[in-house]
Amino acid sequence: MSSLENVLEVENLAKAFGGVQAVNGVSLHVAPGERLALIGPNGAGKTTLFNCINGQLQPDAGRVRVLGADVTGSVPHRIWHRSVGRTFQIAATFMSMTVRENVQLALASSAGSTTSLGRRLGKQFRDEADTLVAMVGLGARADETAMELPYGDLKRLELAMAMANAPSLLLMDEPTAGMETNARSGMMDLVDAMVAERGVAVLFTEHDMDVVFGHADRVIVLDRGGLIADGNPDEIRADANVRAVYLGTFEVDGRAS
Repeated sequence: MSSLENVLEVENLAKAFGGVQAVNGVSLHVAPGERLALIGPNGAGKTTLFNCINGQLQPDAGRVRVLGADVTGSVPHRIWHRSVGRTFQIAATFMSMTVRENVQLALASSAGSTTSLGRRLGKQFRDEADTLVAMVGLGARADETAMELPYGDLKRLELAMAMANAPSLLLMDEPTAGMETNARSGMMDLVDAMVAERGVAVLFTEHDMDVVFGHADRVIVLDRGGLIADGNPDEIRADANVRAVYLGTFEVDGRAS
């Protein structure tokens, strides 16, 4: 598929650490409004691949294109300004700032006002921040500091911050990691709503297979740095190679034996 049809295109991406080939010739694409899950066993190369796409690591080979533009090797803040949002396995927020201020600061960064500090933001971007805070269900907690939030709400706050640049592509590294089981579905429901309302393309890693099979349109599987499968959830669940490498006896309800 051409870059005109995809938000993200990764072509033959490779990254090694010493003698270990963490990512080995991986190619993938994400279409507008598509939710693509990236799964695989520990050490498969998922986070390394994410970090190469997002600019935190420089790939040894290959190309990364966002909306047709080559961003290979760009630093994270330049990729952010290319309409790419990012959330992390461990929520990254400013703990001493309020919920609203965190989002205001993200909005200021998106607008190029990177010298603004939380205490100086005042009413700058306040309305836009309140809209994003309400979108993730934290409207009633907008004036609380991030350190007062339970971890599940921190992940929601981070999602609001990632949406501050109105991304065409959202990269989410284990979006439900550390969350209570009953909160995971609610988090992914928020992502689904954004996809439906804003047409955001989403690439996410996840270890909870209920989340993967319940919320992904398509699933790709990495093992030892290489892509071993690409298909819809039913195809991946039935793939004998994927089951042998990762899923084992995983069933629809997520139980394994």
